[in-house]
Amino acid sequence: AEGSSMEPTISDGEVLLIDRTERTPRNGKVFALLRPDGSVSIKRLIQSFSGDWLIRSDNPDKTNYPDEPISPEDLQHVEIIGRSVWRGGGM
Repeated sequence: AEGSSMEPTISDGEVLLIDRTERTPRNGKVFALLRPDGSVSIKRLIQSFSGDWLIRSDNPDKTNYPDEPISPEDLQHVEIIGRSVWRGGGM
C-alpha cells in the first residue's frame, strides 16, 4: 500500500493480499480497483439504498480524501481487481 488514504485501516507501506476471485462489488468491503487512467486504488465500496455506490477512503479527512459517488453503470467501467483479504507490515 502506498499513501494514507485508507488509514487507519491500511497504513502506508503495508503489504496486502488481494483475492482476485472476488471481483463482484460488495457493500462495505475493501477492493483493489483499476482506474480508467491505469492507476490502482485500494478503496472501500459502499452501496446506498438507491443502488448507487461510493468509492470511499477510510481516512476521516474528507477534504483530502473525499467520497467518490459512482452509479452502478459507471462502476462497470472500473475494473475490480479483487478484494483485499489480509494486510501486514514491517516491524
